[in-house]
Formats: sequence, structure tokens, C-alpha cells
Amino acid sequence: MTAGWRRGTLPSARRSTRRVAIVIVGVVVFAIIIAEVAADVVNSGGLAGRVGAQTYVAEVIPVIEESTMLASTMHLVRSGTASLDRARLEADLARLVAGTSENLAELGTLGVPAPTPRSEQLLEATLAARADAARTLTGAVALAIGPTAFSPSSGRSSGGGSGGSTLPTSVVQARARAATLIIQAGKELVISDRDYRSFVSSLPRSSARSRLPASKWVTHPVSWRNASVTSWVAQLSAGRELQIREDLSIVAVTVQPPVVRITGLPTTTTTFATTTSTSTSTSTTALTTIPGTATSSTTTSTSTSTSTSSTTTTLQLPPPGSTSVLPPTHRISVVLVVANAGNVQISGIWAAASVVPEPSAGRRSSSSAQTRSTAVRIGRLAPGASVEVTLSPLAVVAGDAYELWASVGTGSLPVGPVTSPPNGAGQTDEVKIKVASG
Repeated sequence: MTAGWRRGTLPSARRSTRRVAIVIVGVVVFAIIIAEVAADVVNSGGLAGRVGAQTYVAEVIPVIEESTMLASTMHLVRSGTASLDRARLEADLARLVAGTSENLAELGTLGVPAPTPRSEQLLEATLAARADAARTLTGAVALAIGPTAFSPSSGRSSGGGSGGSTLPTSVVQARARAATLIIQAGKELVISDRDYRSFVSSLPRSSARSRLPASKWVTHPVSWRNASVTSWVAQLSAGRELQIREDLSIVAVTVQPPVVRITGLPTTTTTFATTTSTSTSTSTTALTTIPGTATSSTTTSTSTSTSTSSTTTTLQLPPPGSTSVLPPTHRISVVLVVANAGNVQISGIWAAASVVPEPSAGRRSSSSAQTRSTAVRIGRLAPGASVEVTLSPLAVVAGDAYELWASVGTGSLPVGPVTSPPNGAGQTDEVKIKVASG
């Protein structure tokens, strides 16, 4: 009985041992698989990190190159004062401010994260410092070239010069403030160069950081220190081409209906002669043969002409003492061409015209001729810009003579005749006109 029982339990024990072995083998295989998967994940993560860092470096290279190129504009402003006029200097400063601001904004649109938060902060700090320095430098230069009271003052003042000449206190203070701001801008640029070097060092070696270009805005730190800056401010302030010059001019005055003749011109002795001239001319004519193609032929001709010299007048601003004669009309329109001949933008510009009856015109006391005026607001003009302005018609009486006053100025719109030069920028011209009898 006992032997039979033992024989009955042996197959069951063998099956249990086999199951345990199978489970152990399965666990081992599963562990190996897990380990391999984990290794693959770690390896792929490192590879992705390297690729991401290299992509970031590739994306920021153009941004850094643009920043470095802007440094050349800054150096031109700093060292080229003698060769720049005010308009060019202001244009360069505007380009510097706009460029550095756009450069900083471009960094925020990359769409590729920096390898580390520190790298991101350092590059952003670099470009932000350069943008701040550009704005600070622009403000400083504006202070240095803004004041125009450079002549000696008899009142209480600071500073000095040869012969006891002194500058107004406001000018001295403006120069001192300009120097302080320029020194501050220089310090910001030095810090930006330092931050950029730290940015490059903060990138992982696997990011191919060696591809990043050098970017240095301050090559000679001494040029941004007090002695050098003070000298530069004095140079800016003394430059004649850099001082503010507001100048409005009337380029042309015409009337409608147009002038038919001008009387009272200076007397000159003119010999009228009949001349015979022979001239040779060469002309080139394009002959189209096939659409899209052309051939050229050259023709040389000799012509003999006989001409009698004559005089025609096309003066828009006749000489003093002359009179422009208009055809019979009851109203005239004055057309002015106004130009900003200065080196700064001028705002609040107006143009005006008036007709004032001449006392010596021999009119009867009952004449209906009266002084008439008109004015229009132009707005503003940039340096070198011009505009044509047609003013509202002015009533005139046929057969009467007038003084036509054309004016341009700034400030409040005139409400009456302007017969003398306006205050500030502006010009006034007088033209004598005579309206023919109908």
C-alpha cells in the first residue's frame, strides 16, 4: 500500500518542477527584454538631445550673424562723425535701433528650445543688452547734437573757451548728460559680449557649438570711457553738418490762369542776328522685326538751318520791379512748390497766398478791388522732401494791379495777409501782377 501510494505521487512532483523551471526561464527572458528596451530608450534619448542641441545651434547662427553685422553700423556712428551729416547720422541710428529690436524679437520665434535654460537666458540677455545700448546711444547723440545755442552768452553760464567765451548752462548740461549715457551704452555692450561668450560655453559639446560665429561689439573698451566719450560729444556738438537746420523754401510760384507776359524786366542791349549753323547728328532707331526681337540702324545726317534769335521768358519768380500780366479774369489760383531744405523733419507747415491792391494802380475810389488771402495746412515734410500745393482761388478785378504775396511757415494758420518773413522756418516772396482788362 505504501509503495503504491509513492508510485502514484511521482509524476505530479515532476510536473511541478517543470513548471517552476519554465516560469524562471520566462522571467529571465522578460528581464532581458526589459533591459534591452530600457537601453534603447536611453540611447535614443541621448541621440534626440544631441540632434535638438545641434538644431538649435544651426537656428541661432543667422540671428547672431545679424547682430554682429549691426555692430558695423554702431562703429560707423562712433568713428565716422566727421564724414556724416545729420540726416545720415539719424538714419544710421534709426537702423541700429530697429535692427537690434528686430534681432531680439527674432530670437523668440525660433521654435526650437535651447539645450538648457541657462543657454536661453544668456543669449537673450546678450541681444537685449545690445538693443538697450542702441536706444541709449541714440538718445545720447540726440542730446549732443540737439542744442543749437553755441554762441557765447552774456548771462550766467558754465564751461568756457578762449577769450572768455562761455556756453549756456543748458548746453553744458546736455553735453554732460550725453556723455553719461554713452558711457552707460558702452558698459551694456561690454556686458553683452561677456554674456555671449558665456552662452557659447554653456552649450553641450555635442551641440557643435564650435560652429557659432564670434560676436563682439566692443573691440576697444577705452573708447567708451570718460575721456574718449567726452571728446566725441564735443565733436558731435561742434559739427556744423550735425546741427539742427530748419529751412523751408518756396521752390516755385505759378498762377492760373498762366502769365501771358512780363513787363518791366531789366533793360538789356540785345543784338539780333541771323545765323547759319551746320550740325551733324547721329540717331539710333530700333526696328522691330519679330515679336520679342529688335534690330538697330544708325543714320547720320547733316542739316543746315537759318534761325533768328528770340527771347522768351519762363521765370516763375520774376525779378524785382517787373510785373506779370495775366489775361482778363475774375479770380486766380496760386500754386506753390514747397521744399524742406533743412536736415530735420518739419511739422505744422502751412502755405498762404494774398493779393493786395497796389495803391499806385490809378484805380477810382469806387474800385471793388480788395485784399484777399487764403491759407492751407500742409502738415510735415521730411528733409529733402517737397510738395506742390494749390491754394483756394482769390478774387481779383480785371484791369487792376496787385502785389501777390506767397508764403510758407510753421505754427498757427495765418488768418490774414502774410507780407513779411514768418518767425522760424519759412519764406515769403512778392510778385507784382496786373490783370488785363476784359
